Amino acid sequence: MLKIHFVRHGQTEWNVIKKLQGHLNSPLTEEGVEQTELLYEKLRYVDFSKIYTSPQGRALHTARILKGEKDIEILELQEIMEMGFGNVEGLEKEKFKEKHPEAFMNLWTDAVKYDPSDFSGESFIEVEKRAIEGLEKLVEENKTGDIMVVSHGMILKVIFGYVLGHGLDKFWIDPVPQNTSVTTISYNDGKFKMENFSNIDHLENAEEISYI
Repeated sequence: MLKIHFVRHGQTEWNVIKKLQGHLNSPLTEEGVEQTELLYEKLRYVDFSKIYTSPQGRALHTARILKGEKDIEILELQEIMEMGFGNVEGLEKEKFKEKHPEAFMNLWTDAVKYDPSDFSGESFIEVEKRAIEGLEKLVEENKTGDIMVVSHGMILKVIFGYVLGHGLDKFWIDPVPQNTSVTTISYNDGKFKMENFSNIDHLENAEEISYI
């Protein structure tokens, strides 16, 4: 059996001020680093064979903290980059809403109707396709044991929806996983099973900041 431990990166500066990150990067806050260090302590005795990470800075920083002094290979995986939001990346939530009210509403409520073509963003269909390709790579390259995957809120949500059998029409049934949360998915005999979702037991008094 393979166990895949999906981790959302630590809190970033733009998470806090609600700016859309997407393919742009924002550094981890001091709290984000502390969150990740606490998660390291929680996971330090898990025998990970590999750490996969999005190539984006906030995920890479998180992955390097979680690696610590362990002799584990960190591999960048393009398919698990965050969803791209095109020309609205870097905008604050309210500014995005003001410029593209319909797209803003559908982004958070209706993945099927969401149309980012006016600002050259990725559709949910496009993101789902590459996310599944990334997931397939993980299970092709790893057959047993434990691996860690460090990625982003929206792309992780797409992967989890696929594992649970939720179509894009049910995308918003579950929340966006929190910063440094761990979601464990097992893979055995060609089948995925979600073992837990968005676990943050390592955090005390965690404030839910899930803006992407």
